[in-house]
Amino acid sequence: MSEKPEKSKVSGIKVTLAVVPALLVVSIIVALYLGANADKEESQPFEGEVTTQEMSGYLKNVNEVIGERRIDTEEGQACFRQLRAMIKGALGPQNLGYEVLQTQLDTANELLWPTLWITAGNRESKEVVVMAIPQIGSGTPAALGFGLAEYLAGMSTVAGIRIVFYPPLQEGDFEEWIWKRCGREGESLKGILRVSGGDPMDRVTILAGPARSPLLQGIKDSKLWRGGLLLAPNPSQEIEVKLIEQGGISREEHAGRLIQLFPLMKTLLDRMAR
Repeated sequence: MSEKPEKSKVSGIKVTLAVVPALLVVSIIVALYLGANADKEESQPFEGEVTTQEMSGYLKNVNEVIGERRIDTEEGQACFRQLRAMIKGALGPQNLGYEVLQTQLDTANELLWPTLWITAGNRESKEVVVMAIPQIGSGTPAALGFGLAEYLAGMSTVAGIRIVFYPPLQEGDFEEWIWKRCGREGESLKGILRVSGGDPMDRVTILAGPARSPLLQGIKDSKLWRGGLLLAPNPSQEIEVKLIEQGGISREEHAGRLIQLFPLMKTLLDRMAR
């Protein structure tokens, strides 16, 4: 009679030893499932103030660390991949918290060349303004895009602002081409703001077609930009902002000038949505 409790005790230990690993496996499966489903939820951007140090880092990476993006050479193609990795890393859930989406419709040299984009500002709006940034050429527009995305995080805007990084493969009407790559069903495009770099002028240049010129009313004469902007006609109906490059100033000064542009860019994007 005295042996039975001991057998029961031994049996209980065996059962426990058998159950614990099974529970661990179940716990791991549940954790993986919850993690996978959490990744599927649209990430929320983090609010934060853009610093000169951050902007300087963006400029260094896109203008100095990453080389010239070219479609026709292996080295240039590698630089494209580096830029795309930076876009996803800088804007994505681990940093600014945006959902970085990509559309792969364009091919060249037997490779896919994706368009990457995020939605900032009013993320619930079905009316969208696109800020189009080229993946080729100067990296200053891309750096501006990174900084503006952080500036707009948690900020109220009239429309959804889609910051789009596009490859140099556009054909035909640019508005139709870019919207096909970043538009969603049920949304309407309110306008496109193109950003380019490499302008030799010592002032930021804004080009606008006749229909868009009224949107610039009062901007040139604002205290912040008095003497710092050049407004010029644009043969197309788009608005284009040509950024100045670093030139003879330090990278930190260049970063500071880009940060000063953020309120202007938001104003333009908001006015285009009305």
